[in-house]
Amino acid sequence: MHVWLNGEYQNADDAVVAVTDRGFLLGDGFFETMRAHRGVVAWLPAHMERLAKHADMVGLPANLLPAQADVTAIVAKLCTQADLSSAVVRISVSRGSGPRGLLPPETPTPTVLITVAPFAPAATSDGLRLITAQKIRRNPWSVAGTIKSLNYLDNIVAKQEADQAGGDDALILSVDGSVAETTIANLFGIKDGVLWTPDAATGILCGLARTFVINLARANRVDVGFEAKSPDELGDMDFLFTVNALQGLRRVATLDGKPIGAPSEIHTLFARISQMVDAKLCDGMWL
Repeated sequence: MHVWLNGEYQNADDAVVAVTDRGFLLGDGFFETMRAHRGVVAWLPAHMERLAKHADMVGLPANLLPAQADVTAIVAKLCTQADLSSAVVRISVSRGSGPRGLLPPETPTPTVLITVAPFAPAATSDGLRLITAQKIRRNPWSVAGTIKSLNYLDNIVAKQEADQAGGDDALILSVDGSVAETTIANLFGIKDGVLWTPDAATGILCGLARTFVINLARANRVDVGFEAKSPDELGDMDFLFTVNALQGLRRVATLDGKPIGAPSEIHTLFARISQMVDAKLCDGMWL
C-alpha cells in the first residue's frame, strides 16, 4: 500500500515521521476522513474548508496545507495504485518538528500524510447498541474536542467502555450532563414528527453529514430542534439514529440496554430522510 507523505509517494512500510514531530509527541495536529468513489472524494471542497478552519483554530497557516487540486490528484493516484473503487481517505496534518516545550516553532513545517484504505460498509444489524460513557465528557471550550484532533484519546477510552459493556459505540455527554454525540458520529432523534440533534454548544464536532441532514430536512419542511436533552429523555424518542460521512445513517436500537422506539419498525420520517439521502447519492453529493 502506498501513501503520500510530505510531497512524495512512498510505500507505507517505508514512510517515516521524525521522532521530534509534535503530532507524535503532543498530538499537535488534526485530520479529516473522507469517502472516495473511483478516486473522486465526495464533498471535497467542504472537507478542505474544514481542514483550513482546524488550521486556523490551532494557529497553523492554512496556506501550508495542500491545495484542493493537489489533493484531488493525490487521492486519484493512491486509489489507482491500491486498485480501490471505494476508499476511505484520511488527511493527517501535524505541526511538524519543533523544540522541546509547548510553544510551537514560529515558522512551522507541517507533516502532511494522505492515506487510502478499502471502504467497508457498516454491517447489517437490527440497530446500534449505545452505552453511555462514564469516564468522558465533551467540553464546549475544548479546542481538541471540537476539531478532529490527532489526540483522540477521549474517543478511544469511551469506545473501550462501550466495547467492554457489550455495546457498539458510546454515547458521550456534555459537561452539564446533556447528550452530545457518539465517538464517531453525530446523533439525531425523532419525536412527534420533529427532527432533533444536539446543539453545537454541547461541544460536539459538527460533521458534514450532520449539516447535510439538517439542510435536507429544512428544505423538505421538516422542523429541526436543538434543545438540550438528558440521556433519560432519549428513551422517549420515537426513533434515534447516528450519522457520519463514512457510514451514513444508522439506527440506534438500544441505549444502555433499553430499547429506543418500536423495535421492529422503521420510522416514517427516518425512511423519508434516507430516501432523500439516496436521491442525493445519485447526484454525486454523497458517494
